[in-house]
Amino acid sequence: MSIKVTQEKLPASRVGLQIEVSGEQSRQVYERTLTRLSREVRFPGFRPGKVPRPVLIQRLGETALKANAIEDLVQQSLESAIAQESIPAIGNYQLSSDFETLVAAFQPGESFSFEASVDVQPTATLAQYTGLTVEVAEVPFDANRVDNVLAEQQKQMATLVPVEGRNAAIGDVAVIDFQGILVESGEEIPGGSGTDFQIEVEEDRFIPGFISGIVGMAIEETRTVDATFPETYAQEEVAGKAAQFTITLKELKTRDLPELDDAFAQEASQYETIEELKTALTERFQAEHESEVKASKRDAILTALADQLDVEIPESLLQREISAMINETASRLSGQGMDVRKLFTEEVLERLRENSKDEAEQRLRRTIALGELAKVTETQVDDEAVKARAAELLSNYPRPQEIDRDRLNTVVREELLEDKLLEWFEANNSVTFVAPKAAETEVDAASATVETTATETAEEAPEAPKAKKGKKKA
Repeated sequence: MSIKVTQEKLPASRVGLQIEVSGEQSRQVYERTLTRLSREVRFPGFRPGKVPRPVLIQRLGETALKANAIEDLVQQSLESAIAQESIPAIGNYQLSSDFETLVAAFQPGESFSFEASVDVQPTATLAQYTGLTVEVAEVPFDANRVDNVLAEQQKQMATLVPVEGRNAAIGDVAVIDFQGILVESGEEIPGGSGTDFQIEVEEDRFIPGFISGIVGMAIEETRTVDATFPETYAQEEVAGKAAQFTITLKELKTRDLPELDDAFAQEASQYETIEELKTALTERFQAEHESEVKASKRDAILTALADQLDVEIPESLLQREISAMINETASRLSGQGMDVRKLFTEEVLERLRENSKDEAEQRLRRTIALGELAKVTETQVDDEAVKARAAELLSNYPRPQEIDRDRLNTVVREELLEDKLLEWFEANNSVTFVAPKAAETEVDAASATVETTATETAEEAPEAPKAKKGKKKA
């Protein structure tokens, strides 16, 4: 289909199109539309495709026929225009002309004009990609992590023995009955009561005031304890409100911890000695720390590159990225056993899409910036390197025959290309580690993400103290 096309550059990587179709083309499309509808519609007394034209026009109406023809004509004309003008279109088109006006003006056999717009691949440039100074937030290594993990394992494997001759103290395990009300209304707190409830007597196990009220209690004693829900509590109906709990201490226990010896290592893990267990934990945590350092550096470099990027991101690309982020989150939550069909209600999805815009735009800016860096530096990945890495990954899969090889090769190529680009950037710019700023840490911790927005709706209140868990292998 040969048509007249006039292009106009629009903001946000959109192109406006003024399209004119000849009278002969409008007639042909109209005739094809009539033929299609005669096959699709069902009228009593007529076989499909055998409905006479006068009957079809009478039953459907001239306006409806024109509307169907215009829909076909616009779609075909836009596809032809995009191909004819080599427009790098992405996403669906948007009709700029008023549809009812087009229907009223349309006459088969006469020229037909309309206006539309379409998103196109954004044109991007990097203002600077050498000589930059990038500061990377240091990731401190917790030298006490092994000891802390082993201490937690001791707690999990401990034997609970009854406490006699003293009152409740921090570190004990208490069995309580409790019932809570909101001070202002006197109403019971939803989920705020329990019977024979085992609770760790540790300050971070419940809302402020609850645990401190238990400390000092004697067995069979009943107390009224004042507590306050934090302003940031997940359940909005109780957030920031004062509460009062009636608590009865029924039992009190303490932990008899096992010795950190070879017997402990054999029961807690697959290792024969405590030294082997400590060495394995140290190596694991060091590897995790190295990964965290690498991720921190990657994040800083990509942020620096994105800051140098001049690009207008089209809305369709942004929405596509938001959808990808939501799908990734749904997959993770489903893997954790959550029912995402119940979790992702229409209201939640609307909030997710709105709250995810900034994160999606930043992700796109980073991806586009890396692509531009690859262009200007002419960085590529050798096919043999992709093949070798893919083979290495496949060797770790129990059923490699189930893996999509093309998809795997694509992912591997992207990862290897990113690694090469990050190495190039580090070699041609100043990348230094600095102590993390407290303010930035607070901002990062408070930043909303797709997953936090989704899981907020799944939280129930009040959060109960954690009961004793079973044994866990290190």
